Amino acid sequence: MIKRSGGSMALRAFKAMALTALALSAANLNAQAYPTKQIMVASSASPGSSGDAALRMMAVKMTESMGQPVIIEMRTAARGAQQYAMVSKAAPDGHTVAFGTSGTFVYGRFLFKNMVFDILKDYAPISMSLNSPAYVGLPKTMGITTLKDFIDYAKKNPGKVEYGSTGSGSYFHLATEALKNAAGIDLLHIPYAQANFPQLQNDWASGRIPLWLTTWASYKPQVHKFNVLAIIDRQRGKYLPNVQTITELLPNFEVFVVWWGFFGPLELPVPIANRIAAESKKAMLAPEVAQKIDDLGMGVIGSTPEELAKLLRQDINAIEKVVKAVGLKPE
Repeated sequence: MIKRSGGSMALRAFKAMALTALALSAANLNAQAYPTKQIMVASSASPGSSGDAALRMMAVKMTESMGQPVIIEMRTAARGAQQYAMVSKAAPDGHTVAFGTSGTFVYGRFLFKNMVFDILKDYAPISMSLNSPAYVGLPKTMGITTLKDFIDYAKKNPGKVEYGSTGSGSYFHLATEALKNAAGIDLLHIPYAQANFPQLQNDWASGRIPLWLTTWASYKPQVHKFNVLAIIDRQRGKYLPNVQTITELLPNFEVFVVWWGFFGPLELPVPIANRIAAESKKAMLAPEVAQKIDDLGMGVIGSTPEELAKLLRQDINAIEKVVKAVGLKPE
């Protein structure tokens, strides 16, 4: 009986291995045939925004390369929540995917009560396509040239140094709160409504708001007015390579950056996810596209699905700590 039992177990194991091999073979065949029809990309990027511009350039190149139209379906209401929920319920064949920002996919889980999707449970990561790290800088008129000097200044003037953001829960707000926590300083938050973004830019450029943790797109025309003290990223940036990373200066700072990426339905086969990741990266690296993305102040990343999954966990852990420290509640 023992022998028969052992043989039965071995047979079941063999069958399981065979089924797994067949499933992998089928997935690979599907990936080779993919795509067989148009690819719909759900996006919540605001019309005319840098993310929208980059996605549209990618879609043109991906259409040429993949032999099927890549169509962008845009809905910005509620950060595209309903549309993204629809993607999570779509057939996992790679013909319906989502494109959006870290703000939607990561921050939303902490800021909104009735999120209709869970990025960890409902989606398969495909690729983090682009990012746009923020910089810590101060007007040259303040005479502060290092992050250490700024921290010392802020500690001597608690609650007096103002910083701007596009509202509670925005990247600019959470990143500055992370800086406050890591440095042990107190800064005064001046929130601007999203509709008043141009006013925030003007107040920052004129020095009325001394601190705004913003990206290269904003710094590029104004950088001569500022002493840039650090970049909020895990590596130094290509635009100001001599500027140190925030973790070189504050090792306890948990980095999170603004990024844009692709996700698919949860059961999306890995070979198809890899194909979309590779095609989108190839599109971004086309010389005419790469130059325009660079002009937008964005960096081409083109990660693998596995790299995006790891980044997602890191960002969620970092944002959760900041949200708890600030005391933000879902609304």
